[in-house]
Amino acid sequence: MKFRVSIFLLSSALPLALLAADDRPAVTPTPTPKPTILKRWMKTFGLAKDQLPNTSATGFMGLDMGVVAEPAHVVLPETKQVKVTVTLANEGRKIRQLEFPTSQRIEVLVKSKEGKTIEQWSEDQAFNNEPTVVTINPQERLEYKATIQTRDMVVGQTYTIEAFFPNFEQLRKSVTITASNTLPAATPDPKTGIMPAATPAGKHKKL
Repeated sequence: MKFRVSIFLLSSALPLALLAADDRPAVTPTPTPKPTILKRWMKTFGLAKDQLPNTSATGFMGLDMGVVAEPAHVVLPETKQVKVTVTLANEGRKIRQLEFPTSQRIEVLVKSKEGKTIEQWSEDQAFNNEPTVVTINPQERLEYKATIQTRDMVVGQTYTIEAFFPNFEQLRKSVTITASNTLPAATPDPKTGIMPAATPAGKHKKL
């Protein structure tokens, strides 16, 4: 008798549970909103807020950095200084701004082949401790010049001139120069095969 009652109660409770389940509101997953045509257009041209910083082939933030050292071949002891020109061009279509903690814009280091710094350009310079912002318009190029001394260079050694913008490790570039006591041997022009005209040597005072 108890067994029949249990079966009756179970069979009565099951439909009620199913009805209660049917009364619950159906949960429909929220579809991921697709980007509108306007948002896709903004992303294409780099106008969307969630666009990642521009790291195109031209460099950090679309900025192209260049370094030139003159002369590239140092003749000791005649050559006392090497002029370094650092350029920064905005190759993109956006205005770029670089923030600096002081009035210093560039830094130039001279390193030996072992990687030891033998000269730091900023040590002989004076800067103001005032934060500044440099704005570079699209297709605009900035140019900075620095002069380094050759007093610590040794004949027969190759040195690396490393230039960078403080506070921006991505904006860094280097060139190499060679120190010797004679000019390199002249070579013919690869296109014409003609030797370059000889440059008269400077007069040396006899001791």
